[in-house]
Amino acid sequence: MQFRLEKRQEPSKFMAYATPVAAVALTMIIGAIIFSLIGYDGVGAVREIFLTPLTNSYKWQDLGVKAAPLIIIGVGLSIAYRANVWNIGAEGQYIVGGLCATGIALLTWGMTGWWILPLMMLAGMAGGMAYASIPALLRTKLKVNEILTSLMLTYASVQLIYFLIRGPWKDPMGIGFPQTRLFSEAARLPTIIPGTIVHLGVPIAVLVAIIAWFIMSKSVFGYRMRVVGAAPHAARYGGFSENKTIWLAMLVSGGLAGLAGMLEIAGPFQRMVPGFPTNYGFTAIIVAFLGRLNPLGVIVAGVVLAITFVGGEVAQTTIGLPNAATGIFQAMMLFFLLAGDILIKYRVRRVMPQTSTEVA
Repeated sequence: MQFRLEKRQEPSKFMAYATPVAAVALTMIIGAIIFSLIGYDGVGAVREIFLTPLTNSYKWQDLGVKAAPLIIIGVGLSIAYRANVWNIGAEGQYIVGGLCATGIALLTWGMTGWWILPLMMLAGMAGGMAYASIPALLRTKLKVNEILTSLMLTYASVQLIYFLIRGPWKDPMGIGFPQTRLFSEAARLPTIIPGTIVHLGVPIAVLVAIIAWFIMSKSVFGYRMRVVGAAPHAARYGGFSENKTIWLAMLVSGGLAGLAGMLEIAGPFQRMVPGFPTNYGFTAIIVAFLGRLNPLGVIVAGVVLAITFVGGEVAQTTIGLPNAATGIFQAMMLFFLLAGDILIKYRVRRVMPQTSTEVA
C-alpha cells in the first residue's frame, strides 16, 4: 500500500483565512501541553503570553511599539514572497538600516532641525536597499540562491555593529560600555500619546501597510509581482522581466526593513547598542505568512506576534518561563500554519500497487 499527495481544487477563501486562526489556536493548545509536561504551568504560560497583553491596559503601548517594526518588515517580505523572491535576510537589512540612521544621528549630533529625522529615514531605507541589492545581484547575474546569500549577510551585519560600537562610534563617555552616544533630541522619534512610549513609528507602520495594499491591488507594480510569482512563464510572454522583478522585490523589502531599523533606533533605543538585533527580521517571516501575504492581513499578524513578544516578557517574571519560550511558541505557530496550508492544498490519497495479473 502506498500513499501520495494529490492537489486539491483551489481552496476556498474561508479555508485560506481560517488556517491562520487554527494555527494560533493549535499553538496555544499544544504549547500548554508541552510546557506542562516539562514541569511548567502550561495553562498559565498560554494565559500570560496570549491573554495578559490584551487584558492589561498598561501593556497596550508595548504592543504598538513591538508591532510597528514587525508590520513594516512583514509588508516588505509579503511583497517579495508574492513575486516568489525569498528574502530571508530582512534582519540584516533591518540592522544596516539602523546603522545608516545612526550614522546620520551621530553626524548631526548637537544640531537641531526638522530635517534630521527625514534624513535618517532616507538613510535607513537606502541602507536596507543597498544590503538587499547584494543577494539580488548574485541571483540575477550568477544565479546564486537568494535564500542563502541574504541569510548569511545577516551575520555579517551583526559583526559590523560590534566593530562600530567598539571602535569609531564608541561613546567617549560610555565608561567602557560598547555603545554609541545618546542621540540628540532632534534625532529621536516624538511620542504621539503623552505619558506613553508610543512613538511616531506606530502610525507610520499602519500607513505603510495601507499604501502597500493599495499598490499591490491597484497598480501595475502589484500586478507584476503577483503574475511573476504565480505564473513566471506567462509573465515572460506578457513582457515582465524576471530579473527586473527580482530587483524590485528585493529593493522594496530591503528598503522597508531598513525603514523599520531606523524607526527602532530613533524610537525605543535612541542609540546603537549590541542588543539592537532583536530577531524582528526573522519573526516578520511568520508575520508575512500569517497575514496571507496581504499587507492588511500583516497588520493583524504583526499585532499577534507582538502579543507573543510582550507576553513572553510577562511570563518570565510571573511564572518563571524561560526566555526561549517566546521563540518556541512562534516556531509552533509557523509550523502549524505551513502544515495547514499543505492540508488545504493537497490531500493524501491511498494508491493500491498493481498486481502481477494486472500488469500482464
